[in-house]
Amino acid sequence: MSARTSANRLVRVRGLTGALLPHHSAIARDALLALWLLVCVSGCSHKEARQQEVAAGAWEASSHDLAEIVRAEDTRRAKAIPTVSLSSDDSALRRRGARALARILDPDDSQLLSALQDGDDETVAWAAFGLGESCRDQQDAHVRALVARLVSFDSSDRQTEGVDGLRSVLRALGRCSGVAAERTLAAWLARHRPSDPMAEEAAYALGDVAVARGSLVPETVDALLDAAQGPSPLDAALYPFGRADVGLGVRQKERLGQAARASLSRPGPSRIFAVKALVRLGTEGVVDLANVLTGGAYGTAERAEAARSLARLDRPGIDALEQAFLSIAPITLDSVSPAAVVVLLAVLQGIPSDVSNPAASALRALASLSVTELAPAPTRNHASALRCAAASKFAGWDSEAARRCDVADGVRGKLARIEILDRTNLRGPSRDAWLSLTRGIESVRVREAAIALLEHHPEAADVASTVLAEALAGPEPGLVAVAAGVLNAHPERAFLPAAKETHAVTGSNRSRPRTDNANHGLVQSISVALRGAIARPWAEDLVDPPAALIDAAMAVGLDGAHTFARAACDSPNPVLRARAARALETAGESAATCLMPVLGDSPAPELGHLASRPVHIRFETDAGPLTIAFDPVFAPVETTRIVALANSGFYDGLVIHRASPGAIAQLGDPEGDGYGGAGRTLRSEMSPVAFMPFDVGLALSGRDSGSSQIFVTLTRAPNLDGRYPWIGHAEGDWDAVVDGDLVHAARVEP
Repeated sequence: MSARTSANRLVRVRGLTGALLPHHSAIARDALLALWLLVCVSGCSHKEARQQEVAAGAWEASSHDLAEIVRAEDTRRAKAIPTVSLSSDDSALRRRGARALARILDPDDSQLLSALQDGDDETVAWAAFGLGESCRDQQDAHVRALVARLVSFDSSDRQTEGVDGLRSVLRALGRCSGVAAERTLAAWLARHRPSDPMAEEAAYALGDVAVARGSLVPETVDALLDAAQGPSPLDAALYPFGRADVGLGVRQKERLGQAARASLSRPGPSRIFAVKALVRLGTEGVVDLANVLTGGAYGTAERAEAARSLARLDRPGIDALEQAFLSIAPITLDSVSPAAVVVLLAVLQGIPSDVSNPAASALRALASLSVTELAPAPTRNHASALRCAAASKFAGWDSEAARRCDVADGVRGKLARIEILDRTNLRGPSRDAWLSLTRGIESVRVREAAIALLEHHPEAADVASTVLAEALAGPEPGLVAVAAGVLNAHPERAFLPAAKETHAVTGSNRSRPRTDNANHGLVQSISVALRGAIARPWAEDLVDPPAALIDAAMAVGLDGAHTFARAACDSPNPVLRARAARALETAGESAATCLMPVLGDSPAPELGHLASRPVHIRFETDAGPLTIAFDPVFAPVETTRIVALANSGFYDGLVIHRASPGAIAQLGDPEGDGYGGAGRTLRSEMSPVAFMPFDVGLALSGRDSGSSQIFVTLTRAPNLDGRYPWIGHAEGDWDAVVDGDLVHAARVEP
């Protein structure tokens, strides 16, 4: 490192530490400076060291070397990466090596720490991403390394294409989330102009910190508000306030209101953060949120978010929500645009059942909107969604409004009846109606929703064991997962209740359920069903059911539960290993660890024919033709798999099983309930890229658990950045889809 370079970097770090610790002593600042210098002894001369290696004639890459790295990444074997790859003069090889290590997350992070000092920006980006993902176990060491790399960045190190090293370092600090990381990010934000894209990334990283820690220190809050109110306001600085209740002083709350209201006048993808931040003002934000909800200048996502925020603001927010509903409720279905349907659904989700008389009248009118069975599918689906959402707020479970609200496939009507039953006492006729919805219904989503009521209806405890045992013994993975979840939350539902509450499902003359003596009163049908479900050979991409069964077995004290959990420690799936370790630790096995097993040499079959360019797939849906351009640049294996599934007809006839108004649309589950897949898991190809509006990701239950489900983001979603594989971008009116819309066909376009 030249004397001038060293001096310049020393000036930068002095400035950063001064901003980082403005209220700390000179001794503390000198200590942090000394820490930076200590780390930089081996790391800050990365560019000069790289030049020396090149001059010495470092090893050149070959296609074989790259193939070995790709194979090692997919099989999660860090030791199979060619040892010389990260010291090669070929930047492509170093990038792929760092990318592989970032996805493998081997406990030995020495190679990632070394790659963090590389002179190639993309290599640094992948190294930082990996260190941020694994920061939980080695937080202090990783934060020190990331801070040192942050203050050593030079503009000549940066690239204009691909992933960005500086961005990745900032977001990695947010993943680490400790006090030192927070203060570093706040100092960075304070020292950079809001027009600098990296100031935006620092704000997003502070949002990650706010979620992880549940709060931010007052100095950080001030730095965010300064950025949001500067001469060139940074709207992204409002993002952390919508992510967590960071704690605001009186003056800070006033400033937040000023910044959010000013941001509402500036259209763009960051305006959604102002809408989300307004909820932190409490009742003082009600008028602003109501204006967003009813204003014509705002997009679907912003209006839907305003409705959700109003629902969180107690009675004043609910009153405003009711008034907004009265102003936008349609007279006829012909007057409702697809965007208006989405906003109305968000409003109806937040309105309680005890509405005012005018709102109740409007709900009744909406529940009886005229629509014929000959109307096109989008019209029937939108009408059913609106009619049933309205009926669920005022109608009785056996009323005509509830029974006739669905003019499509009947699923929405049954879900509306379950929502109504949830507000009643499940005894007598209402219990019979509820029980009929737990069995014999074609839709697994309906049965799952009905069974889930057991969590908060203790009056149904006498039939709980029968219902849960039937679900656990059934073939549907989602039903097993839901029933296991109920047992985990309320293990008492698996034990024989008091004698006066042990009447059978069909009457009081049936005998009491038998108990499993080996399990101290556990109802035998539950014991048998749990054991059967545990022994079932689950498809490898069905992660949620066995994970839920681990928790349920441990919660009810099933004999052999510990053995089952320990066996899950050897699973190749990290979700099951993590769940098993947590369950064992909760049960008192404090030393329980579930290490990643050796996966062997079984790479994904897609490696032999990876997609090399974007592929457009056209989805013919009830909402019209919708397109996704699947891009293999960051997730070639996952993209290749999804395209192959589309070519095979896998997506034909599936439903869009999740459509959160203005937020997300998700599809790709054959069961239509979000628990299923195509039979094989995909090892996650996460990357340090942003999820912008209408970007597409692979849905996960946890790391390496993806299969066939994909989602479309309908707004800017920094909380998804790096958490899910980015696989492409959507085109078309995805905002218009509603829960239950059918995918008639999916075809690869030439």
